[in-house]
Amino acid sequence: MNAQFQTSARTGFTLIEVLVSLGLCALLAASTASAIAFAARAERIAARDGEASLLLQSLYAAQRLRPDDLPVVPRGWHVERTSEILTLPDESLREWFTLAIAAGGREIPPFTLRILDDTP
Repeated sequence: MNAQFQTSARTGFTLIEVLVSLGLCALLAASTASAIAFAARAERIAARDGEASLLLQSLYAAQRLRPDDLPVVPRGWHVERTSEILTLPDESLREWFTLAIAAGGREIPPFTLRILDDTP
């Protein structure tokens, strides 16, 4: 008995192979989107840090040059200014300024700058 084994010449992919390849593509797309979102958020935070640094310098200069006026605040930032009079131990009066600075987004937490007279 000579039995010949015939192998069928299939072309194409099985359903399992297609599903596995689609799953791998979805995993690759999700990891790429995650990496892009992380990089974009890091870039936004770096930009906000730069704006905060510039805003601090302009607030410092404005307090030294014109203590009654606030500088122009960049879009997306909020600066609230309060002042109170302090009596020092030598009975002299000094003005204490408090500048509350907050960013529009949540990239940078709000912070406070306290200034005695015109010297931060």
